[in-house]
Amino acid sequence: MKMKLQEKANKYFNTKAGEFLYQLKPDPKKGKDQQEVESSSSHVFVSKHFSQNDIISINSLGYVNGFGQQRARYFIVNNIPIGLDEEAYGLFEQFAENLYENKEINSVLSLEFVKDCAFSWFEKQYKGQISRDDKFITFLTEKAEKEIRNYKISIPISFISIQQPFKVGNVIFEYFKTSFFDEYLAHSKAIYEKSPNFDESDFKMYEVRLRKKYQGVVFAFMNVTAEKSKSIEIVKAETEKALMVLRFLSETAFLPGIPCYFGIMGQTNLPEKYYFIFEDHFPEIQQGVDESRNYIWSISDRQLSLLKKIGLDQASDLITKENRSDLENILMTSMSLFSRSLTSRDFQDKIVYMLVAVETLLLQNESEPIQSNIGIRLAFLTKSDVEGRRRTKELIRNAYKIRSSYIHHGKTKYDMDLLQELQHSVWTAIHNALMLRGRFTTQTDILDYLEKLVLS
Repeated sequence: MKMKLQEKANKYFNTKAGEFLYQLKPDPKKGKDQQEVESSSSHVFVSKHFSQNDIISINSLGYVNGFGQQRARYFIVNNIPIGLDEEAYGLFEQFAENLYENKEINSVLSLEFVKDCAFSWFEKQYKGQISRDDKFITFLTEKAEKEIRNYKISIPISFISIQQPFKVGNVIFEYFKTSFFDEYLAHSKAIYEKSPNFDESDFKMYEVRLRKKYQGVVFAFMNVTAEKSKSIEIVKAETEKALMVLRFLSETAFLPGIPCYFGIMGQTNLPEKYYFIFEDHFPEIQQGVDESRNYIWSISDRQLSLLKKIGLDQASDLITKENRSDLENILMTSMSLFSRSLTSRDFQDKIVYMLVAVETLLLQNESEPIQSNIGIRLAFLTKSDVEGRRRTKELIRNAYKIRSSYIHHGKTKYDMDLLQELQHSVWTAIHNALMLRGRFTTQTDILDYLEKLVLS
């Protein structure tokens, strides 16, 4: 795949990249002694140590701050770290981000790929392995074209069970059958058996772990043409949007007492308990899942048909649409906030997210009176009878009282009946707006429509 920047941008970024060559210098911190401090980390059990060869093979080093953000970066020349110190690396980060704003680049490459490529170019220039006439953008383009290809990326999803594959947005939810793992393990074993260090029992343990972790698990997959890291980024983002839709249409949208656990494997976990209970010198150790209810959402063929009836296809179309209207963008944000409420196990957080979701949908600007406008607009968007609208307005007043007590005074009050009613009302509002998006293009349009209903 060819990747080409405009000539003016090409020249600008080549010049900027060349300027960093004059800022490459040895790591000033190398050789400074670091005092060993006693802490719990000193007693961590390590099951494997890196050998000297493992350490030497690392060709890119640097420093990160306490938040895990890179602050300096080096490559190795004759066992000496050479690269950009903290001040220069900050400028490099800005350079990389400016370059990454180009759609020709950010649509097929990850930001980390661009940074890695830049440091590879710095290193080759510093060592004289390439000519000074070999410009950075040309180097980046040639390297990218070798890495950009078609990938099928599958991401395992925890706590969902399905009967048949189905599509949401741009991803397909599927599962791999036992026969797939049989073939995969046979293929892997044939490769590993050629190694002199092959151990049958070790491979059997690997097989058990692999099958236990992935066999029968639902995967979200998508075909993407991009560099590998970027492909993963794209599929992960599309999977999150698809999961947002499923959460919005799941049972947990109507039953706040049932937490919504399903999500990308490794990013969603069941609450677990770990206790060391001492009666004498040695403790009784308790551990396990601290959750007794059913936490796996089984999507049968019948339930999939029901999801389609209540808006799966419409929501799927929304998240795949490229040029969304103003109202559609607001719907996406509101649905995302609603979804975040469902994944929270804290009552107060649920209330906050629910109210922010409905404010996003029904509040035009910050100068509007919040409670009165939200209450009456939500009432007319979700109810058709006078008594139902009156109850909705009262519901909003009570919900804001709970939120205000929590946010401004730190007081907590739990009212699951109120939360369930609020959750159902907000869901209905978002759902109705989703069904109406063909008639309106802006938030103002739908608010004008509601005002006419109020005045009629």
